[in-house]
Amino acid sequence: MRPKIQLALDCDNTEQAIRACQGGVVDEVDIIETGYCLIAQEGARVVKLFREMYPEKPLVADFKIVDAGKKISGMLLEGKPDYTTILCACEKGTITSVRDEVKARGLNTKLQMELYGHWSFDDIPMWIENGISQLTLQHSGDLPGTWTPEEIEVLKKLCEYDVDVCAAGAIGYDELELFRGIPVSCFIFGRSIRGAKDPAAEARRIKEKIVEIWGE
Repeated sequence: MRPKIQLALDCDNTEQAIRACQGGVVDEVDIIETGYCLIAQEGARVVKLFREMYPEKPLVADFKIVDAGKKISGMLLEGKPDYTTILCACEKGTITSVRDEVKARGLNTKLQMELYGHWSFDDIPMWIENGISQLTLQHSGDLPGTWTPEEIEVLKKLCEYDVDVCAAGAIGYDELELFRGIPVSCFIFGRSIRGAKDPAAEARRIKEKIVEIWGE
């Protein structure tokens, strides 16, 4: 099964994010992400807005929860996202607080662990045991260049665990070859799609490349 395509709406404001979804691009991607920058600017209400706009499209609330799990997740869960993100620096209690809030609301929102900076493979079994269903390895936007060989090796090792693995950051059409042979479940694309002259056409081109490398 081919990796899914997630469109990250790391936009400056709601109007910009809405424009980024026009022109048919939403039909070409598998998942929409209300990005960290967008939520930080506009608040959790933007998650609810995009749920109302695209009720059938899988939706991510990417606010990288690191503390106050019940309170922050409660704000995001008002929009009934399919996924919400937690930052690897958090305490175990943050994970369980978000997990319990999802359950209390009767939702099926999945929890993703975002891997930035310092973290340990030793933590992964605990994360999975407490409700994490996806690991997202991020090439930070604050780092120069694209994915390093060391990051690629970490991604390969993550794929050995019984959990979905996603790759994010500095990924466009040309970078897909770097991941050939790695069974990632999803790639997150931001400016490489949003900034294209024809975002829908670029998303289709990316999908065709993914199918070429990973199959249908």
